[in-house]
Amino acid sequence: MTDSQEISGRPAGPEVGRPTASVRETAPRRVPSTRPFPTFGRALALVVLVLVLQVTVGLSLTLLDPTSGTYSQHPLALGLGNVLAFGLVILGATARSGVGFREPYPLPAVSGRVFVLTAVLILGTVILVSEVDNLTRLVFPPPTALAEAFEGLLDTGARPFSSFFLLVVVAPVTEELLFRGLILRGFLANYSKRRAILLSALLFAVMHTNPWQFISTFVAGVLLAWLLIETGSLLPCLFAHAVANGTAWLAGLTAVEIPGFTTSIGDGVQFQPFWLNALGVAFAVGGYLLLRRTFREAARPPEDLYRRPGLTA
Repeated sequence: MTDSQEISGRPAGPEVGRPTASVRETAPRRVPSTRPFPTFGRALALVVLVLVLQVTVGLSLTLLDPTSGTYSQHPLALGLGNVLAFGLVILGATARSGVGFREPYPLPAVSGRVFVLTAVLILGTVILVSEVDNLTRLVFPPPTALAEAFEGLLDTGARPFSSFFLLVVVAPVTEELLFRGLILRGFLANYSKRRAILLSALLFAVMHTNPWQFISTFVAGVLLAWLLIETGSLLPCLFAHAVANGTAWLAGLTAVEIPGFTTSIGDGVQFQPFWLNALGVAFAVGGYLLLRRTFREAARPPEDLYRRPGLTA
């Protein structure tokens, strides 16, 4: 007998720390995740990948540009680079989701009343968040280089048509397909409605990489997600995004000077007149209330396309 048998009278057990064959056989195996794609972590990875591709494409165009920036910084070049970066991520992520290319991007028709009220809501919101941006820049002044770069991007007077293509066509289409199409769909299937809206808006704000416009883009992300959920269509989101960017585009073209709204960023912080802020409140509040009433009177979209049973609002 071994020493352990002489002491206990029983056969010696297995050594501590070494599982027996039976234990190894019954140990639970790791089951692959069945949660709908994407979760927040994977959506964050998609956003980072878009940013990396944008930087990569931008640097490549700059290195290949024989004019030291004339072509590579042209709005058309920026727009095509945006299409390439977002397009690669959208195609890959849609294939990864396993739901095909139609379900994440619903485009059913929406009434004209919804589009009119959406325009009113967005115009009011643009006015109000513009004033919030003014206050943000007053408290936390942006670096001069960043202000100049942003001002150059919005120099619509120099290249009105190409800047229209970048701001009003490319940006709404690429960003809405990714954020309100693929990402929000996955979030609504994994989280509550409120959490899905807030998380998708957070990523939307992060993607713009401009801390001085974080509040503006976050608010826009919330409203755009709300429009998709209430209508079941990306069309109002695309339209609202185009209206918001189109307002900035028109502000750069108009000869009318409105302090704090059409003035250049390089001119320092100015605040908007009271009448403009009052108009913004009226448009934003009125548009929201009328839209909510319209949505309550209409049949709600089939949320089961986006959400798993059992999730609460």
